[in-house]
Amino acid sequence: MTATVPLTLLESRAVEVNDPAALLDRVARDFPLNAFLESQRSGGFFHRSGILHVGQIAVSCSRHSPLEIGFDDSPVATLTLPLAGVGEVTSDGQRLKLEAGPMAAYLPGAAFTASTGTFEEVMICLDRRRLAETAAAIGGFGAGVGGCGPAFERTLRVDGSASPQQADLLPHLHLALRMLEAPLLRSVGGLRSCQFEDLLFRLVAAIVCPEVLNGIDQAIADHRRDRPFDDLLEWIRANLHAPITATELSRRSAYSQRNLQYLFQRRFGCSPMQWVKRQRLSAVHADLLRAQPGETVAAIARRHGFVQMSSFAARFRESYGLTPSQLLRRSRLDAG
Repeated sequence: MTATVPLTLLESRAVEVNDPAALLDRVARDFPLNAFLESQRSGGFFHRSGILHVGQIAVSCSRHSPLEIGFDDSPVATLTLPLAGVGEVTSDGQRLKLEAGPMAAYLPGAAFTASTGTFEEVMICLDRRRLAETAAAIGGFGAGVGGCGPAFERTLRVDGSASPQQADLLPHLHLALRMLEAPLLRSVGGLRSCQFEDLLFRLVAAIVCPEVLNGIDQAIADHRRDRPFDDLLEWIRANLHAPITATELSRRSAYSQRNLQYLFQRRFGCSPMQWVKRQRLSAVHADLLRAQPGETVAAIARRHGFVQMSSFAARFRESYGLTPSQLLRRSRLDAG
C-alpha cells in the first residue's frame, strides 16, 4: 500500500500531505488534537485523505504511513471502519485492535490515542446525543434518549458478535458509504433529497445499540394507540412542505420503525415514506386544480416538499395519468 494508490472512498476529494508538521496543522483545525508522533519506520511519511460533510456528519477516508496520534475529549462520537492494515486505539482504559474486515470501533468522544502501521480507514464523526435520540426513535421510545443514552457513552468494538443485527448492518453501512460519490444521485436531488444523513444516523445507532431492533412492541395491537397514530397522520399532512424522515416519524409518534411499518401497511398498504409521498402528490394535485393566476407547477411542487422536478413529474403522471402541466392547463380552461 503506497501513497499513490487511490483511496477506497472519497478519492475525488483526496488531499495528500507528505510533511508531518503540515498534517498536524491540518488535523488540528477540525479536531481537538493533543499529540502527534510519526513512527520511526522506513518508507517515508505520507497521508492521503478525503472528507465529505453530509448535514451534521463528517465522513473521511484516509490512507497513511505508520503513525501515532492522540485526541482530547470531544462532544462528537466517531465510528472507525478499518479498510486495510492493522492499528490500535486506547480510550477509557480499553485497548481495541483495528483490523480490516467486518469490524468497527466506536469512540464516544472521550480522549483517545491511536497507533497504526500503514493503514486505511473510514471515520464517521457524528453528534452523540442525536445518535442516542435516533436509537430511541428506532426503538419506539419517542422524544429524548430514553434508556439508549448509556450505550453511546462507552468505547466499543463492533464485530457482529453482540447480535446478528450487527453482523448484517456492518456490510450495509459499507454499501451505504459507497453511495457518497455516486454520480447518479444528482439526478434525484443529491444526498439531501435521499435523506442520506438520516440513513447514516440510523445505521450507526443500530450498529452501536442493536437492542433497539429486537422485537415488535406488543402494544401495537392495543387499540388505544390508534389515537397517537392518527395524531401522527395529522402532523404529516401539516408538514408536507418540510423534510420528513423515518427517524422524525418515530420520534414524533413514539412508535418504533417496525411498528410504523406494520401500522401503515395495515391501514394503507404501503410504507410510511410511500404514504408521505402519496400525500404530497395529492396536495399538489389539489392545488393545481385551484391554482391562482401566475402560479407555476414548480412553485406548487416545492410548496409541498418536492425538490427534483423531473422525478416529481414522473411520479405525478404515474399516479394521475397526466402531467402536472397538463392538469394546470386543464384547470385554467375549466375556470375560464
